[in-house]
Amino acid sequence: MPNEIPEHSAKNFTELLSQLEKFQKKTKVSWSRGMRAAKYHLEPSLYRHPKLKKIEDLLSTERQITTRFVQRSLPYLSRRLVGDWDKLFLMQHYGVPTRLLDWTENPMVSAYFALQNDVKHKDDDAVIWLCDPEKWNQSAFRHISYKGGVFDEDDDNIAKHKPGTPLAEMPDTPIMMFGSYNSPRIVAQRGVFALFGKSMSPMDEFFKASDYEAGCLEKIIVPAAKVDLVRESLFRKGFTESVVFPEIEGLAKELRRENGYE
Repeated sequence: MPNEIPEHSAKNFTELLSQLEKFQKKTKVSWSRGMRAAKYHLEPSLYRHPKLKKIEDLLSTERQITTRFVQRSLPYLSRRLVGDWDKLFLMQHYGVPTRLLDWTENPMVSAYFALQNDVKHKDDDAVIWLCDPEKWNQSAFRHISYKGGVFDEDDDNIAKHKPGTPLAEMPDTPIMMFGSYNSPRIVAQRGVFALFGKSMSPMDEFFKASDYEAGCLEKIIVPAAKVDLVRESLFRKGFTESVVFPEIEGLAKELRRENGYE
């Protein structure tokens, strides 16, 4: 019997906080990811290619992109890139397609991204995905009776998820890991990551088709008609653009909105 993903509704900021609190009380560690349209799946940018649909082609593209990024980024960097993980996290930071999917340890960051003013998706419900990363990893590595928590890049258990791993050796499942805090933005956003394996199934579909432990994955839906209301509540609490983007870009976004240019 497939796993069902528990779905909760939040029609105002109070209900949103209540649902977040309920999930956090059930977990030792909780991560979240906000998406303006609930109809989209949990899949990394590398696997969203409009034409390439075979994993062999996508991993080949990953190698090509990484090589070109390293070659052409040198004039813009103040340091040399050290190792495959360093390359991967820096590429993700600048929006280059990777097998990483952004999550956060701060649920208000995920709420900010879920509630963005997006004309393209104004009629779509918003979603905040919730994940217990320790339960997820323990389920993913139950074949070795893994009882640990969130991985980091030095953990031998995820060595075969690294870029450049031969397809036959790469595991299927996504895993949850910490990354390098290589910019003020990732520090402010408390960024963490899901790193995908060779399965192209989105995390939500992967979970539903698996026998992973219940409680790994849940979601909160904010109805389209309530998105503006909940977003304004978030802003009144002081969680604004310049908090999420602690740089000139964030300040500029905030000033545009405050002066009616959103």
